[in-house]
Amino acid sequence: MKTGEMNNAVIKRIVIFLFISCVLTAANVQATGLAILRTDTSVNAEITRQLNDRAVNSVLYFPLSTKRFYLKRNFAPVWTLEQKDQNKTWAAMLLVDCVLQFGLRHEDYHPKELQYSLLHKILEQPEKISNSQKARFEILLTDAMLTFINNLHFGKLNPYYSPAKIDRETVNGFNGSDVLANALNQPSVMDAIVKVQPTNEDYKTFQRQLHMIKGVYEGDCYETPEADVRKIAINMERLRWAEINDSTYIQVNIPTYSLKLVRPDTTFNFKVIVGKRATPTPLMVSMLTDFATSAGPRVIKNESRDKFNSGDFSFKAATPNEKKGAYIYFMPGNKAGVELQGVSDKSLFSKGGRAASDGAIKIERGEELAKQLLITSGDKNDIKSVHRALMNREVKVFSLKKPIPIRITYITAAIINGQIVKYNDVYNLDSRIENMLYDIKPNNKTK
Repeated sequence: MKTGEMNNAVIKRIVIFLFISCVLTAANVQATGLAILRTDTSVNAEITRQLNDRAVNSVLYFPLSTKRFYLKRNFAPVWTLEQKDQNKTWAAMLLVDCVLQFGLRHEDYHPKELQYSLLHKILEQPEKISNSQKARFEILLTDAMLTFINNLHFGKLNPYYSPAKIDRETVNGFNGSDVLANALNQPSVMDAIVKVQPTNEDYKTFQRQLHMIKGVYEGDCYETPEADVRKIAINMERLRWAEINDSTYIQVNIPTYSLKLVRPDTTFNFKVIVGKRATPTPLMVSMLTDFATSAGPRVIKNESRDKFNSGDFSFKAATPNEKKGAYIYFMPGNKAGVELQGVSDKSLFSKGGRAASDGAIKIERGEELAKQLLITSGDKNDIKSVHRALMNREVKVFSLKKPIPIRITYITAAIINGQIVKYNDVYNLDSRIENMLYDIKPNNKTK
């Protein structure tokens, strides 16, 4: 073969090789394009699209949390996957079904769209359900679970943390989307989620009672008055606000005119006077850090530790109902400006109804409470100093080594021996909370 012919043959081979390469490359590009096209129409892409749709976000209770949850999963579906183990999906649906047992209501968890019939079709006949429908079911069930988690932990009407704040950021180390993500990795999704509830005994007693009423008694045809069910739900809601999750704490409860110092081994109870209806004592979540002895019935200028130490304070003369004597002022760091005064006149606490102050909380046996606080925080050596200061009408501040959680609550019922006991609704607040909790409109009490 001549040199020219040989060169032509080589060129032809190169051209053929390049042509085949181009064809293969085009085929790969086309296949890749099809794959991209398929991805763009997948449930993942549909979840992404819908979470960026204002109309979809407007029906979600926690849209930012829902979006964060899916963002960490690259918008992959959780509940509508074709899989052998669908226990997590059914567990989530069961929780939404059982919200009455937790003092919540079905209407807050997308009941019209989260239907079992639709879920069966999604899981058993996925080819008959569009990706748009699957994505919407996904998003609504996730939002329902996040709503349930946040409502169990914070309550629905929390006066300290609005839904917008809870949705926007982590609050006191709690983040609903992280809780849900972690729960999905646990053997029991249900157990992991219900653990976000308050751990104090009063709440747990209420919750057990509602479980019996809505989960057992109704199935056995035992009827409980709806008013009792709602009374329990109202007070569970308030206990969620109170954040009583410590083994040691102080709780002042307005309707029972009582203060209790709870320790792991025992509880100390004290009578209190609270604000009149015209000057109600506000609710409070705070820490007790200090208390001070004084000779007068009330500090006027400032109750802060710095002012006490500098001597910048004065006293009001005793009212006719208050005998002049030694006082103790317990000083929580609170924005509500609530005073807690240990007073020495025991006759003030003889009445059953004790809503009689200008908003301050007056405590019987204030010195005993101070003593137990010192023991609780590990300051036993100061007990004698407190007594001397009171005897000498001396102004002196005592700082607790370990601050103690203090909560002012408004709990109007208790479960005693399996029966509901109702307390005086001092400020007539139950109906307002009931209306908000159950979305009751005026003249529509049966909703």
